[in-house]
Amino acid sequence: MSAGKFDRRGKYRSDSNRIYRCRPQTETRLLVLGGRFNFYPTPAPTPGLGSLTLTASRRSLGIIPRAVYVRFTAEPTGKVGDYEGGTAGLRVVVFGTGTYAFYRVGMVGLYLGTPVVLDFKYPEVLR
Repeated sequence: MSAGKFDRRGKYRSDSNRIYRCRPQTETRLLVLGGRFNFYPTPAPTPGLGSLTLTASRRSLGIIPRAVYVRFTAEPTGKVGDYEGGTAGLRVVVFGTGTYAFYRVGMVGLYLGTPVVLDFKYPEVLR
């Protein structure tokens, strides 16, 4: 993820269909691949669950969230201008199971207005 502000209303649907609260950077939702945005799932969070931490360790609650690695195909500008461009990229958590299934390696899209290509997919892992 990049370095934007955090959204306190974030939601993540686990592979077991539970909806967790999370605090991603707001621009994480604006990843678009194949015309599909990385939006939050629509149901309310599952009662009784804590918040899922989307940090570098990704181990809170025993879940490492599913994600994709996108590589910039043009020199990043604006909010992502601090990345090196060309072969630089970043790992982005994918909030919904349907969106993750839709995204395919090689798909092109945009991240904050900069062209990207999907290089890798990381499945959700339970620890």
